Amino acid sequence: MKFVLVKEFKLTLCLLLSSVVFCWAQNKDIYSEDLSNLTYNELYDIMVSDADSLYLEKVFNIYAEKARNNKDTLELAQAYRLKAYNLNLTAGIKYVDSSMVIAESIRVIKELDLDEFMAHAHYTKGALFYDNDKNYLAADEYIKCYNLARQSNNHDLSIIVLIFIADIKAVFGQEDEAILLQRKTRDYLDLNKTNIEQFENLELFWVEQMSRSFLFAMELDSANKYIRKGLDLSKKYNDKNFLTQFITQSAKLDFYLNNFRRAKDTLERYNKKSNNLQSADDLFYLGMIEGELGNQDRKRDYFLTIDSLLSLKNYPLRDNCSEIYQFLLKEAVNDGNTALADHYLNRVVYYDSLLLTTQKNLREITLKKFDLPMQEEERELLGKIISSKSKWLTWLYVMCGCTLLGLTAYFIKYKRTKNRLARLMGDSLTLEKPDTLKETKDQLDEETVAKVLQKLQIWEQKRGFLENSLTQQSLAKELNTNSSYLSKVINVHKSKNFASYLKDIRITYAINHLKENPEIVKTKSMIQIAEMFGFNSISVFTKCFKDKTGLTPGVFFKRILDDQWKKSS
Repeated sequence: MKFVLVKEFKLTLCLLLSSVVFCWAQNKDIYSEDLSNLTYNELYDIMVSDADSLYLEKVFNIYAEKARNNKDTLELAQAYRLKAYNLNLTAGIKYVDSSMVIAESIRVIKELDLDEFMAHAHYTKGALFYDNDKNYLAADEYIKCYNLARQSNNHDLSIIVLIFIADIKAVFGQEDEAILLQRKTRDYLDLNKTNIEQFENLELFWVEQMSRSFLFAMELDSANKYIRKGLDLSKKYNDKNFLTQFITQSAKLDFYLNNFRRAKDTLERYNKKSNNLQSADDLFYLGMIEGELGNQDRKRDYFLTIDSLLSLKNYPLRDNCSEIYQFLLKEAVNDGNTALADHYLNRVVYYDSLLLTTQKNLREITLKKFDLPMQEEERELLGKIISSKSKWLTWLYVMCGCTLLGLTAYFIKYKRTKNRLARLMGDSLTLEKPDTLKETKDQLDEETVAKVLQKLQIWEQKRGFLENSLTQQSLAKELNTNSSYLSKVINVHKSKNFASYLKDIRITYAINHLKENPEIVKTKSMIQIAEMFGFNSISVFTKCFKDKTGLTPGVFFKRILDDQWKKSS
């Protein structure tokens, strides 16, 4: 069974973006009389919508009843999983776990179908933990989801969770690792582009998260690059929600670039005041901006608003919490409010401890369950098995050795090419002459041989070898001899067969002629040049040229053009 992920992914983005990116737009009254006639996909659409809880409860009951009546256990598990999105953390996790138990109870099911469902189940648990700021638990579920999604070839889901894992890393002090993982995710995204159903959404999501990672790493030039790219893509894909998100990101970048007024105007225009923590990050930046502008009272008001939002959620760990309470602590001390100062001091200690615990647990989970397995997978692709104690050092040595060998090989090749070019660009090239004449069993008449060689020399001087249609038979006829006798003469006196002799004399002439007439290289194409010297194809010309010189014609032509340019300048 192939589960549709587009709407579910957009719903999950609400956990990260400041505004809802999907809304079920159809009128509920349409289904008020008989919802049992809806298909599983239609019920799915409603379950991942923002409909009210009572209506969703009704839809869930119909979904589950339909699955039981059809004895479709996997769809029953699906109904339990989808219901979790609309519940609190404890109840939601309970329903997801129930969905997993139901799916695993199926006796006859394809392994890929089970893997894909379990991947979605872990994705749902991860989303619930993420929404409730249980970040290292969310990362753990996303890692499980990724492993199962890879097994079931679900590229969309694999990319989504990789982006979320990288984002969690960036938020909690692993910015460099997050950026590296985002780059790998982009490679994965591009590699599987044709198999990805929601490429535009994922591309926008990736660019948004990449800009966040660079902001966390304080690499502002790179953050600006991806924010600009995100703004362009949002307009291109006509995605207003992501456009708003990138505009907000640009305001945060302006804050770090000390463009406080512009940052303030943008955030005030786009910040949606709400009673949830989605707006807390924007409020933090607005408070920081007011502080930079000298408005400490307004900064305190913003931070107190965040404090009230955090208290509603029993003080979950959010970015910048420690900095918020350090400021409020300082303000309480300055005001002489000892009780309030003690309260804020406890909050500072609480968040410092919570942050350290989260970072420790997150690093332990990602290292053992994600980073090391991914590195092991990469090493296996290279056919290398390295022990755990020496793997990084050995890998470094291998890479350095390969790099050194590559550079050495390149240097040797470069020197050889340079020397060969120097020889070619020197004195005129001549035909190779044999040191000794080959012996032949057939006795050749010296007088006849002399006549044939004399005519052959005259033929060479007239450049008859440039004739494209030349054959051994046509040349023998031209020299008033027979083909067999001409072949023997060339074999004995040129130490090569006719074909090799013809290629040698053509390439030798071509090199000398082009050196004397460099404008030919500049004005004619490769095939035109090849035909000038008796060759009917580029491939034959290239092969003969390389056999003769060790270089390709392109390298030789470039040298000719470089020399001509130097002379003209």
